[in-house]
Amino acid sequence: MFEAVQKFNILHLIVTSAAGLTILLLLREARGRSLPPGQLFGAVPFALATAVLLLAMEAPETREPRLWLGGLFVGIVLGAVRGSFLKFQLDRMYSRLRLPAGRDGLWVACMLAFCTLVALGASLANLPDPALEVGATGLVAACAGYLASRAAALWRRSLSAPHQYLHHTPP
Repeated sequence: MFEAVQKFNILHLIVTSAAGLTILLLLREARGRSLPPGQLFGAVPFALATAVLLLAMEAPETREPRLWLGGLFVGIVLGAVRGSFLKFQLDRMYSRLRLPAGRDGLWVACMLAFCTLVALGASLANLPDPALEVGATGLVAACAGYLASRAAALWRRSLSAPHQYLHHTPP
């Protein structure tokens, strides 16, 4: 038990904080509230930082960059597909965007945070087989790729989307 406490360092705190911030930044979108189109990218740097730092924290002999890149690629493809078909409303007058069914981003962010905790727990537990840590790190990369690609696809679509009124005017 004492050895696991000694292995804990500041990077563990940074990675878990970045995963938590990813969730917090996607709450407004998941609730169906309007937001500026650029805010679609608010959670992306934190998700990507979580994935990159987890890969960097793995022991060099157990690091699997091909699995990590494969997870990132699968996440990018799935995020681009979801972002291409996700319905949204855009108010050009106020430069606001609303995702009525945008809870998938929050679910993926929660999965990113859970897999981050699994990877960190596996590394702190010092398991003899690193498969759990490596697999969880690959899933974190897939989640980060999904969020980045989904945001990019939605932003690209918002450039040519028709105007819809989101501002509520009293009767």
